[in-house]
Amino acid sequence: MRLLAFRVGDEVRYGIARGNDVEEIRSILEPRETGRTFSLGEVVLAPPLIPTAIFCTLVNSPRMLGVSTREEAREMLGRPKYFLKLPTIVVGPGEPVVAPRTGIRPEVEVGVVVAKRLKNASRREARDAVLGFTLFNDVTAPGEFPHDHYHAYRRDPADGKVKRVFVRGPHFRNKNRDTFAPMGPWIVTADEMGGLEGVVLRSFYGEMLVQEGSTDELVYGYDELIAELSTIVTVPPLSVVTTGTVGYSNVEDVSEYVLEPRETVMAVEADRIGRLENPVVPEGAEARL
Repeated sequence: MRLLAFRVGDEVRYGIARGNDVEEIRSILEPRETGRTFSLGEVVLAPPLIPTAIFCTLVNSPRMLGVSTREEAREMLGRPKYFLKLPTIVVGPGEPVVAPRTGIRPEVEVGVVVAKRLKNASRREARDAVLGFTLFNDVTAPGEFPHDHYHAYRRDPADGKVKRVFVRGPHFRNKNRDTFAPMGPWIVTADEMGGLEGVVLRSFYGEMLVQEGSTDELVYGYDELIAELSTIVTVPPLSVVTTGTVGYSNVEDVSEYVLEPRETVMAVEADRIGRLENPVVPEGAEARL
C-alpha cells in the first residue's frame, strides 16, 4: 500500500493511493477506509507523517567517507553514526525549502518509518517493527558548518598532553534549519516494498543530476541501523530512521560539496517509492511566498 496524508482546507487527512484515487482512512496506523474517495490529482499532499523523532544516519556509504569499498568504510566507521533533525522542520511534497546565502545541497535518503516502540531490539525485531519506507531529503547547508567549529584544550591521545585543538562541532546549523527535512510523497508499506535491496537513488538540482547510487552501497542495512539505535535510546512509535545518503561522484571532499542558492526545484527519487520535489527559495525571498 501507499499511505499518504493530504489537506482538505486546514485539516490533514490520511489515505491509501490506489491508481488515480485516494481512499480515505482513519490514520496510517489504522488503515480502515471511511468510505470517502478523492482524486489523487486534486488533493494537496502533506508530509505522510510528522514523526515523533527523526534519527538521521550521518555517513553510511563509502563515497561519503572518501573510500571505495564497504569493507573499508565499515572499518573506518566502527559503528553507525547518528544525529537528530527536529520534527518541526518537516515539509511535504511541493513545499518550499529555504536556502541560506552560503548554499545548499540535496541528500537523497530512504526514511524508514518505525511503527512500534523498540529498545535493545534484534535486527529481526527491527524489521518486524517497520511500517514502511518514504523518501527523505536530508537537505544540508555545508557553508553553515564552520559556524559550529571551535577550539578547545583537550588531551591529545597521541602524546597524552593537553593542548589547543580544533573541534568540528555538532551538525546543527548545517542540518537543522526550517524546511530542511522534506519527506514524502507517501509511505510504501514494508509488505509491498519487500526490502531495500537494489533500490536506485537519485537527486537533482534543477535539471542537474547531483547524485546517483544504490542502497546496495550502504554500509549498514536499515535493520542494523535501527537495532543499534535501540541500544542507545528507546525508539518511539512513528519515528523515522534515515539510511544515510549515497554520496557525490568526482568530489575531492564531499563535506564541502555545495550548490548556489537559486530559485529552482530540488528533487529526490527512489525506485519503488517515487519522487519528491520541492521548490528552492533563496533566503530573503521567502517573504514573497
